[in-house]
Amino acid sequence: MSLGEPSQKWFPTHVQATVLQAAGLQAKGKNGTNDAYTIIQLGREKYSTSVAEKTLDPVWREEASFELPGLLLEGNPQVYELSFIVMHRSLVGMDKFLGQRAVNLNGVFDDKQRKKTE
Repeated sequence: MSLGEPSQKWFPTHVQATVLQAAGLQAKGKNGTNDAYTIIQLGREKYSTSVAEKTLDPVWREEASFELPGLLLEGNPQVYELSFIVMHRSLVGMDKFLGQRAVNLNGVFDDKQRKKTE
């Protein structure tokens, strides 16, 4: 059996996410700004960025790596979703929700036109 045979298929075991920035966030803090941070989540694993203080357009440029809880196989009924939740840090009371996005990793993996590093 050689590596060129179709049975030797690559399946990702980890995903690396980079949080670059957010733009045009609604102000939830004092003085019309936010102290924003992002929570990246895959399954039960979570990572929080640092807090970008006093801004509506935070920039983080932070990376996090996650192990996939199972193999990301074609036709696998398990859906793997990478969530990005942006929050305003409140010094008093609960932090406030600013927005969120989710990336369906199954769709990214199944897209044959997309480079695996995108």
